[in-house]
Amino acid sequence: MATVTSVAVERSGPAIRAVLAEYAPDDEPRFTAELRSALARAGEDLDLAGPQAVLARWHALATMAANPLTVDEQAQLARARAGDFTGFSVRDEHGTWTTL
Repeated sequence: MATVTSVAVERSGPAIRAVLAEYAPDDEPRFTAELRSALARAGEDLDLAGPQAVLARWHALATMAANPLTVDEQAQLARARAGDFTGFSVRDEHGTWTTL
């Protein structure tokens, strides 16, 4: 089995921006614009829900960009899309895990 190194992404504007700049440079300007817009609205209404939502969404996207699926994971996803769930684990009503 191959060793996979994951890139951890802090959930902050600067960290997300840096990861996007490195792994998804076309997305970085959109993130920056969305966060600045949400921060400007928060400056008016003092509600941080908007900036927090932007950070949550882009944190997930940055994490995925920095940690793309491995070849094995891509193959497993392709099999699942075709209806073959061999190798997937499921949990039964008793909490026991079983590999399909």
